[in-house]
Amino acid sequence: MKLRKFLSGAVTAALFGTMMCSTVFAAEPANGSYTGEIHFLNANGSGNKSMCDPIFCHEADVVLTDDSAELTFYVAYPIPAFPDQGTDGTVLDVALTVDGTEYKAESDITTKPEKEFDTTAALFGVNEGDVLPTQVLSVELPRDVLDDLEAGTVSASAYVNVVMNSTQNFFVKVTDLQASGSTAEETKDMQITADVEKTISQPSYTVTVPSAVSMGTLSAEKDNVYVYAVDVEAEDLNGELSISAPGTGSLASGEQTLAFTNSFGTQTVSEDTAGRKLSGSIGITAEAVAAAAAGNYTGTTTFSITYAAN
Repeated sequence: MKLRKFLSGAVTAALFGTMMCSTVFAAEPANGSYTGEIHFLNANGSGNKSMCDPIFCHEADVVLTDDSAELTFYVAYPIPAFPDQGTDGTVLDVALTVDGTEYKAESDITTKPEKEFDTTAALFGVNEGDVLPTQVLSVELPRDVLDDLEAGTVSASAYVNVVMNSTQNFFVKVTDLQASGSTAEETKDMQITADVEKTISQPSYTVTVPSAVSMGTLSAEKDNVYVYAVDVEAEDLNGELSISAPGTGSLASGEQTLAFTNSFGTQTVSEDTAGRKLSGSIGITAEAVAAAAAGNYTGTTTFSITYAAN
């Protein structure tokens, strides 16, 4: 069975404990290689795509580490309508600006990987569905630039070396990050906070965990239990889908810790289903709460999803 994998991002979460108000933290993708959709917007802030946007392939590569986000994107090279222009690069002197700091992109006009273009632009001789050789541009940005890229607020400049022969300014927008080369076994974090979102999906099967659960104010008089459900949909499964989570974990508030249990264990699905609920519960004992200092406790539990074909 051919599996197509989709990663919407790691699901992280926080659980908030005794006598405090809860806060939701944004999910952060794990370190690794991703692809995303990239567009170049007008510099006037209108949010409209630049007239130069069609000459760029709208698939970009992003490599995340603890400190950096390396962005690689592609521009048609040469431009089909002007094959004799821009022989030293379709765009030159490409730079992105983040928090007032300029980051210059490195250009590769030698390897010329072929990419599919999804927009027709008669001026440049580019048609939707064309597979064209490209100039490769790579720039290393700070790790915390992801939100700005998704919002389309990272400014860029480039000398367009074809037709315009002038420096053009843009905003760069990168969305829909998906893990590159994912395998049948993945790990996703379940955030234990207030909001609930569908965050884990596979084209052949969908496993949905709560992205956030909140235990509220914990009791020191009786054990605290929060029951949650993991939803599973499967089509043409032809194998066994296993979902598992560790039985214990620890929350933290500064240097203070608070133990919790997770009853989910390992549960399997081996038949097609339009919607099956697998149940688990987060537990914190009254004794542990009574011994804990007041604070805002947060923690993370990680679910593993493994598919094994027959």
